[in-house]
Amino acid sequence: MSKKSLDRKAATLFVIANRTIGKTDQEIYTLLAEQYYDKKAIILLITSTVTPENKKKYKTYNVLLLGLIGITILFKILTILFLSITTTNALYLPFLIFLPILNIYFFYEINRYNGAMYRILGLLTIAGILQGFGFKREEGWVLTINLMLCIVVAGLAFYLDRNMVPDYRPNSLKKDVNGEYIIHPEP
Repeated sequence: MSKKSLDRKAATLFVIANRTIGKTDQEIYTLLAEQYYDKKAIILLITSTVTPENKKKYKTYNVLLLGLIGITILFKILTILFLSITTTNALYLPFLIFLPILNIYFFYEINRYNGAMYRILGLLTIAGILQGFGFKREEGWVLTINLMLCIVVAGLAFYLDRNMVPDYRPNSLKKDVNGEYIIHPEP
């Protein structure tokens, strides 16, 4: 059997199905490595796939995070509408339209429990907080509400990243003496 490129959707379903029948992540890695040739992508896919237990355990926090992302989407759409009505310079409006699209993408990925997205969401939210300090605003309460919302979103994203997908560490993957990736031992 010849190896092929990683089919993320099929491999994710394979990981979920094999976890439900009791196979360890290391056994799943070995089976997938026989089918696909990109071993690093395989290990990252396995470690970023949320286990059914963690999905159930952290569902409330995930729903809260989704609600907060939904609120930020609403705020950004209202900001675009406000700026499009009050400004005469329409040159930067296409860039503002990109912002809710990015939040909608994160909403979609977090709703799918894509483990790799939690850390990215947290980092981009922190970048947004830092960028927000550069704006001069007449309404201090708007900045305060946005700051508090962003802090909670970033905190929840990092909390869920650390607890729902604890083995997802793309920068510190471990290998055995044969050069094969190893996953943190199962409890």
